[in-house]
Amino acid sequence: MSKERPDPVVIGPAGGKLWEFPDALWQKVPALQAIRLRRTVSEQVLPLLYQLDDLYPRPQESKITRIKGMVLKDIEADIPSTILALHLFDIALEQGLLSFTAKGAKKGKKPAPKAPVGSCGMSVDEARQFFLENAARKILKEAGHDPKKLHDMLGNYELKDPSSLNKLKLMARFDPLTISELKDGLRGHMGKLFERDEQYFNVLRKAKPTNFIRPLRTALGKDFSKILEWDGNFIRAVSEGLEHSAKIIALGRGLLDIEDPEIVRALGRWPMEEAIVKDKVKGKKKTYITRIEQVRRQLGDEFRILMNSNAAVIDQAGHWTDEEIEKIKFYVGYINAEVIEALSTLPFAYTISIMEGLWNAMGREFMEQQITTPQGIIALKGIAAKIEDMGTESIVPSKIVGMIENKLFDSHLSQFSK
Repeated sequence: MSKERPDPVVIGPAGGKLWEFPDALWQKVPALQAIRLRRTVSEQVLPLLYQLDDLYPRPQESKITRIKGMVLKDIEADIPSTILALHLFDIALEQGLLSFTAKGAKKGKKPAPKAPVGSCGMSVDEARQFFLENAARKILKEAGHDPKKLHDMLGNYELKDPSSLNKLKLMARFDPLTISELKDGLRGHMGKLFERDEQYFNVLRKAKPTNFIRPLRTALGKDFSKILEWDGNFIRAVSEGLEHSAKIIALGRGLLDIEDPEIVRALGRWPMEEAIVKDKVKGKKKTYITRIEQVRRQLGDEFRILMNSNAAVIDQAGHWTDEEIEKIKFYVGYINAEVIEALSTLPFAYTISIMEGLWNAMGREFMEQQITTPQGIIALKGIAAKIEDMGTESIVPSKIVGMIENKLFDSHLSQFSK
């Protein structure tokens, strides 16, 4: 910008018209302050912003708007133009292209954040916030909301970044029930949503609240605010993968144990069926039976081991029978997600038989201390590969127990023997 650097603009304390008397009143009454502020911006600030607009970098075929030649009223009426103008204003301040003189002073200087400048009695921060919040209220009004409820919607969040207006436009188009559920669930922390990316906002805008945000509140309870720790990819996986409220309710707080969005999508592929049950009031009512709830109930606290595995393991687990789950429960306390992953190339029945054989042949000490070590995982992968080489079509799972006991896999296990 150095070669084409615009001339600095110095704004002094004068600027009131002769009829704007007494001057002190015009620097205290908000409506009168706004008149002076807009006049100063139109006459002294906008010409500088036009020059910066010419220098503002834009990629080829960019859709970024231009404000050059627009009057202030038109800029305020158009949100993208307001956002750009505020960004250019910030650049002007940062580059020292805007300075202010106090009464009686000749040299302009950068003002203190809260010091009144110009003729309107506002500080630079207050003037900037004036245009930012006006734009925010305009967004709410156009979306059918009460513009006076801006701060009620934002909670304790204060708009600072002009780009946040893009997210507010998305929020203003949320289903009213989504906004209500978020406000109740986040308890005054609605503004923290603005720390999330636009993909996150789009998910909340598109999702049907009765299928998504409401069951999330029910499932997570007092931990509902932890959804603010998710990124756009994760919350999208929850919305799309757990497309029915029954799946979200079934997973409950277990959802907070998951870090990989693909695991969420895999859980969503587990079966669910509709059922009619007896109800004391209605006689009969429709309900949903999810495999998520069944497996979670059977595994109890050890369900989180699955949540730390990977999507391939979760897809496999969706086909485990109740009998297989009952058998593996005994060993779950000794293994981790890596163990399950190491054996996931085989049908699950082989995993159970391998666990049983290892318990019988290697003992509790191996299961407690060695199976989850890097060497233990390598050994398990070697056993799985050997079984695959021999052919699962010719070796039924039940035979694996005896094969381990008879030391047929000692090339992988001898290192653990005393």
